[in-house]
Amino acid sequence: MTAGLAPPPINSPQGSYYWIEWYTQLTNILNGTGYPWTALNFTNSNLHDIITRHHNSLLQIQGGNAVGDVGGTGNAWHMTGRGYVNSSGTGTGLPGGWSVAHTSTGVYTLTHNLNLQAPAIGALATSATSGVLVQWIDNTNLNTTIFHLTTSGGSAADGAFTFLISS
Repeated sequence: MTAGLAPPPINSPQGSYYWIEWYTQLTNILNGTGYPWTALNFTNSNLHDIITRHHNSLLQIQGGNAVGDVGGTGNAWHMTGRGYVNSSGTGTGLPGGWSVAHTSTGVYTLTHNLNLQAPAIGALATSATSGVLVQWIDNTNLNTTIFHLTTSGGSAADGAFTFLISS
């Protein structure tokens, strides 16, 4: 059975059951009930045609000028991964296939599967250790993000931190 409204029952007398049923179906469609969502045709539709657009429901908006991009960056970044790393380099909450290693004092190397490097990837991190800062993040290598932690005086120091990767 196809969705929609059948043609009016022109061979039936006015006021008959067939006309009443047809008017009932028409009323239901006009009121937004009785018309299945799957019967709607979205060919050539655009996200801007939809009144309510929730961020988590959006697809394929990477790059380009994002609506409302007043800074003029031309990018629409989305969180790709996040995690927590303790001072010994053990990561928790990492996406599947990601790993982190403590490679030297204050240096933690995250290996990921994004196949992106700067400027197509962004990272930020916040130290969870008092007196230790995430001083800088290096995204220049493909599939690797390196976090450098220091004391407030600039000396390399180990510490725990949380991070966010976006692309």
